[in-house]
Amino acid sequence: MCTDGEEYAEAAIRFGGKLAKAIGADVSVLHVRSPISPSERVHLTTTRKKLTEWNLEIPGVEYLIRAREILTESGLTKLASSEEGKLGPAFEGGVEGATELHMVGPRGENVRLRLREGHPVDEILEEAKVGDYDLIIVSSRGHQEGFARHFVGSTALRVADLAPCSVLIAKNIREEDNFLLCTDGSQLSEKAEIAGAEMARALEAKVTVLSVAEEEPRREEAVRMIRRAEMILAQMGIEAEPLVRIGQPAEEIIDEAKDHDIVVMGSSGSSAVKKFFLGSVPLKVIEYGKCPVLVVREKRGRIPLQAG
Repeated sequence: MCTDGEEYAEAAIRFGGKLAKAIGADVSVLHVRSPISPSERVHLTTTRKKLTEWNLEIPGVEYLIRAREILTESGLTKLASSEEGKLGPAFEGGVEGATELHMVGPRGENVRLRLREGHPVDEILEEAKVGDYDLIIVSSRGHQEGFARHFVGSTALRVADLAPCSVLIAKNIREEDNFLLCTDGSQLSEKAEIAGAEMARALEAKVTVLSVAEEEPRREEAVRMIRRAEMILAQMGIEAEPLVRIGQPAEEIIDEAKDHDIVVMGSSGSSAVKKFFLGSVPLKVIEYGKCPVLVVREKRGRIPLQAG
């Protein structure tokens, strides 16, 4: 889970904490701070040395402290004792390229607060490579009064486009968990149906399966896709509501998402660069939709750190 300290990022951590608790997942919260000057680095080194003793805050740690508070509210971490201070054990530097505080949750879950320095997109992608994550949760401001859309250079869009694993763009998060699973009959779509269904089952959410036919003569094809998806979900104990719409896939999904709380889609298998500039259906839904979007993709393996 990635945080920049904004209110919408806190909402994303709160949702991620709820999900992690429901499925018993390990959790990392990452904050990426801007690069600092050499003089600031000298001061920071001194501060790090005193951190264990005085519990001083290094730049960016305040966002992680707040994240821990939210995860504690979710039941994923325990409150620090009075002897530990407000944060507890000190951060440790040089842990897979980050400064980290490692904790253990009530049921043995690994909970890590991680601090990196650099460009947010680069550092989130680097963290994803070395951390062997199954899911990245990136918060986004979402649609607000006066903002018609996101811009195609945003951190959320670039991470969704380039990440080595599935990505949940968390924006305009609501209290309910009404899932919209989108299917086009592809192998990646099937993986998205399974991943979305597992998440929905853990959260005890309602599920609608949507297939979009670009024209009326292709309606029966869309119906067959829905039936195949329903069979997969039924094996997982989920009864889903089927839905077929006619039109352009991105436009129909965006419109239908108005009545749902989370959209689940498979990632396109085309080139990341081509997708980014031409716009795939998932990226359009992320950019113009008004609720969280989970983009499910094949996970690329962990890249081991080189010695030295």
